[in-house]
Parts: sequence; C-alpha cells; structure tokens
Amino acid sequence: MAARFFAVLPMLIEESNIEAATRRIGAWLSHTPLIRSEHFSRRLNANVWLKLETLQPTHSFKVRGAFNALLQLPKEIRERGVITASGGNHGLAVAHAAAALGTSARVYLPETATQAKLEPLKRLGAEIVIHGAAWDEANALALRTANDAGRAYIHPFDDRDVMAGQATIVRELVDQLPRIDLIVTSIGGGGLISGILSSVQHFTPSTRVVGVETEGADSMFQSRKAGRIVELPAITSIAETLGARKTAQTQFDIVSKHVNDLVTVSDDAAIRALLEILNHEKLLTEPATACSLAALIEEKIEVTRDENVVIVLCGANVSLDVVLRWATQH
Repeated sequence: MAARFFAVLPMLIEESNIEAATRRIGAWLSHTPLIRSEHFSRRLNANVWLKLETLQPTHSFKVRGAFNALLQLPKEIRERGVITASGGNHGLAVAHAAAALGTSARVYLPETATQAKLEPLKRLGAEIVIHGAAWDEANALALRTANDAGRAYIHPFDDRDVMAGQATIVRELVDQLPRIDLIVTSIGGGGLISGILSSVQHFTPSTRVVGVETEGADSMFQSRKAGRIVELPAITSIAETLGARKTAQTQFDIVSKHVNDLVTVSDDAAIRALLEILNHEKLLTEPATACSLAALIEEKIEVTRDENVVIVLCGANVSLDVVLRWATQH
C-alpha cells in the first residue's frame, strides 16, 4: 500500500532520525537565520530571538518535513507522484519538494483556501483539488484517493518522517545559540511542536517549550484540558493554517507528556502582534505565527530577565491586502 501508515512506535522522534533528517535535507535547504530582536527584547525584558522560518523557499517551516518525507520514499513510489491535504503551507511544501525531486503533487485544500495559497501551488505545477469546509474533510478525501491510486500520501503532521524534518529546527538552534531557555511555537495539527519537543529532549533538555493557539483553532489546548483528543465543531479563527479540527494520538501524547504549557490568544491579539512585528522588525508573518509573540506580549507566558527566548516565526504566506483588511477590522 503506497499510503503512509505507522504502527505503534516509540513516542518521541529518535535522536538518530533527527540527525539523519538534518543531513538529508541539508542538500536541499539552507539553515534559516536566528536574529535577536532589539524591540521585543526591550519590550519583554528578555533576550528575544526570532528563528526565521519565513525565509524558507516556501516561506514556511513545512518544507523541512516535506523534503524529509519525500526523500525517504522508494524511488518507484515517489515517481508515481504524491498526494497530500493542506490548509496551504504544507501543500506548498510538498509541491515544492516534489518539483525539486522531479515528481508530481496533488494537493487537496478546503474551500477556505485563499488565492494567496492557490497561486504558488499553480506556479509549482501542482494539481489542486478543493473539497470540504475544513482541512479535515479535504484530508479524508486525499487519503482515500491515495489508497485507491496507489500513490504516496504525505500527512501534514501525523507522520514521523515529517515530524523528524520539523525537529531539525532545534538541531539548528543549538548550533546558533549556546543557551536556549524557552522556545515558543504555534500549534496547528501538532507536528511542529512534537518535532520540537522531541529535539529538545535530545539536544537541550533544560529548555522549556510553550505552545500557542488562537481561540477558535485551539484543538490541542482543548484536548489537553480534557485529557483526551477533542474535535472542534469548526475552525472559527482567522489563523486558517492552524485549522485542524483535531490533533492525532501521537502528537497529543507527545505534547501532553513533554510540553511545559499551552496557551491561547485572541485573533485580535495575533493581528496586533503581526502588525508590531511588521512595524518594528520589517517582517511579514501570518496570524498563525504572530500568535506566539502575542502570548508573550499579553504575559500569558512567564519569562525572567535575561532569559534567551526563541520564537519560531513559522510562516509568512499571507497577502498584503489581507493584512491591510485585518489592520482595519482588528
């Protein structure tokens, strides 16, 4: 069967797999910069560092996991083409990796997908299928289609190869910053934070990790509070790239056991942070990224003086006209 399924495996991504992923994707991706933000360091009375995943070729961290997953497919499977479902960034990452590796990609997206998400996919030659009101519905159809067609299916978060690719962020960070006291990252389905938590346990175990979601796209927060996986009835946040109505068991287990805290912020707070990042750092980000800084600004995450705090700026796939509309509305 070409679709990618996994039996019960050890919870964390293994150190050897993260090291292998770092070497594997290094032939295709450069390390992203880590910069100290003078503005946010003064504002938060700490040393605030920004990991610029927005400078990846697809302007999102997702390309790490996509390359790691595609590169491990048997050549004959990869050449048939790959299938995935995405709120936007993962689909773009898979399409980019597929084009670079000389194969094709079919991407299923929900009806909420914007032109800012669709146009880059078209430029990469991806086949686009629009289905369902949310990612979960598009994903269900993508998985069925992959099974029927005998093509590899690349899950955006519930895939250990994808998670190992995302974990390479921390493997880079430990070479860029000798002491990391806190990493703050946003959560969609949970693949990024699960990779980060795995990597932290192996390479910098004293580092705290806090995950952030926006209200209305807070399936992990609600699940952890309930002690079980909770499916949201709908995604009501503007942070559509956090738009998985529920996480999966592996991600829930890793986060439940290893995260230091989960917090939520409002859409308004995320937009205010987005505009502050744009005004002071001259960096455009998505609300799904800016929410991490919003949580710090709103003092929902405790930091102490002179701590080294790393914010993963995970994505920037948003158009300026949408940002201007948000600035007016929020």
